[in-house]
Amino acid sequence: MIIVSDTGPLRYLIEVAAIEALPQLYGNVLTTPQVLAELRLGHFPEKVQRWAAQPPVWLEIAQPRTLAFLDRLDDGEASALSLARERTADLVLIDERAGTELARSIGLHSLGTLAVLQEAGYEGYIDFPAALRTLTTQTQFRHTAALIARVTADYQRRLQEREQR
Repeated sequence: MIIVSDTGPLRYLIEVAAIEALPQLYGNVLTTPQVLAELRLGHFPEKVQRWAAQPPVWLEIAQPRTLAFLDRLDDGEASALSLARERTADLVLIDERAGTELARSIGLHSLGTLAVLQEAGYEGYIDFPAALRTLTTQTQFRHTAALIARVTADYQRRLQEREQR
């Protein structure tokens, strides 16, 4: 399975101490030098910058042969989508709406931070309610109350369905 991540999911998973759920869910994950450069920027929390300065062995850094989409996206998103398209990725981890819409328009399946946290919680890799609480109260993650309620309800429904089996 080929998984490519943009900046947002990596950042927020680091911030909520759930980054190690990525290799548990997906094995190795690909990202680009541009994404790592963004994660090292001074406006990100120090723990994000430290992580990006010494990424784990399961994070493969690869430069796309061609950098497309710069007319519509920032460097990190454009490089992640370019790499995902070149490698025919099974999944792109991306939060931004424009990047998500573009990924889908070029035939890539995408998930955001909330979906990754939900899956990691469902699989028992993290405490989903605690991670969600941290994400929504201690980070700059953009969300609405309705979105969080919907994600929480979906998570609870999935747990109940599993228990009924």
